Amino acid sequence: MNLKMNFFNGKTFKNYFSSRNRSLTKDQQLILELYQEKISIESFFELEKLNDFNLKSLEIGFGTGEKLLQSAISYPDNLFIGIEYYKKGIAQLLLNIEKHKLKNIRLFYGDAFDYLKLLKTNFLDEVLIMFPDPWPKKRHWKRRIINNSSVSEISRSLKSNGRVLFYTDDKSIAFWGLRHFIFNKNFIWAIDKPLDCKNRILSNQITRYERKALKNNIQPYYFNFVKQEQ
Repeated sequence: MNLKMNFFNGKTFKNYFSSRNRSLTKDQQLILELYQEKISIESFFELEKLNDFNLKSLEIGFGTGEKLLQSAISYPDNLFIGIEYYKKGIAQLLLNIEKHKLKNIRLFYGDAFDYLKLLKTNFLDEVLIMFPDPWPKKRHWKRRIINNSSVSEISRSLKSNGRVLFYTDDKSIAFWGLRHFIFNKNFIWAIDKPLDCKNRILSNQITRYERKALKNNIQPYYFNFVKQEQ
């Protein structure tokens, strides 16, 4: 099977939920064409060879990539992996990676679940799901990145004591995500009391969507799930 066809058609990128993809600048289009092979599912298998990093972190749906960029700059000995179907976000982050000459970021284009299934067992130290699209309409719930299958794959790919940070400003997806993680026997919700989910984890920088929520007086939810030792 030609795996590349899941994401590309010749030189044309497949659109995921294409209404959410904005037009690209000339530089963004050129950088996507340059990195087409490197951000494909075939290159994903190269991750297994990267064993010289202290920590391996995966961000699912990184948007514009500001958190990934700052994390990679601040922690050059850690590996930061991002998966996104928003082409403009990937393109802009690729331009910033080249600008800063970063060697510790790997980006991939497409549906995150396709990639999660391919991750090596006990490979990651953390997974970040920051303000994912809530897909509020019931007919779109199947598009939500958090579901029983994805949580199982995240659990499999995390090391023991690895963590999942899940942030959202949407109450519906907050309880949806909480339910899926606490019903998975491999995860514990790392809190002292339920209201702790409204206290942000200070070690993480504020994101664009978090900033927007706070500006509009919307209280985000901050979840920290830890994989139990096997």
